[in-house]
Amino acid sequence: MAALIVLVNSDSRTLRILQDQLSERGYLVAAVASFAEGRHLVDSSSPDVLVTDVRLGAYNGLHLAIRSRLSDPDLPVIVTHTTFDADAEAIARQYGATFIADPLDHPEFLTSVRTAVEQRLGARRPMRRWLRRTTSTPVDVNVHQVRGRIVDVSYGGARVALDEECELPTMFEVFAPGTGLRVQAQRVWTTRSADSLTCGVAVLGGAADHWRRFVDAVAPAGAA
Repeated sequence: MAALIVLVNSDSRTLRILQDQLSERGYLVAAVASFAEGRHLVDSSSPDVLVTDVRLGAYNGLHLAIRSRLSDPDLPVIVTHTTFDADAEAIARQYGATFIADPLDHPEFLTSVRTAVEQRLGARRPMRRWLRRTTSTPVDVNVHQVRGRIVDVSYGGARVALDEECELPTMFEVFAPGTGLRVQAQRVWTTRSADSLTCGVAVLGGAADHWRRFVDAVAPAGAA
């Protein structure tokens, strides 16, 4: 599964460009524009890297960086700013974060992200690739309020076919009315046709046990 990067920047243009750059390199990017959204994502999604700008409206991204490092000392954090700021850099480094000025034009930004991801993944046990299973009966779901059905499942997530074209956010709720399943998930990939959308979703860690029981119930063990 791709590394998850939480990207926080209040400038919409910078946020979009950085998100595109990171996505093109295979990362799963949760891009948000506010301190509150960034804090929620860090607390709920166990990211591999946090990239936060110093200026977040009325808030300071350094506070988000410090808070995140204190709650998860192993989380790599990259602090960005439009220009070099010696004080911001000193505070970032004090808490073990990397400081990058002008990330859109800084040649070390993407290198720093790659190093941070390798650091994070290297500290974890190797990820297991779960066996994909087909469901024994169709499972209807609502994904971000769009109806669809689960095509196949694994202990890590599912492939879902939606009934209509839509713009899915990076994170959303998957609800299966017939089973009562309700989990938070991340969009990993999407493929589009004229009037439908198929997407791969990864279930967030907090719902892992609930999701595993669901997989065992709807898909025979060993089914391909």
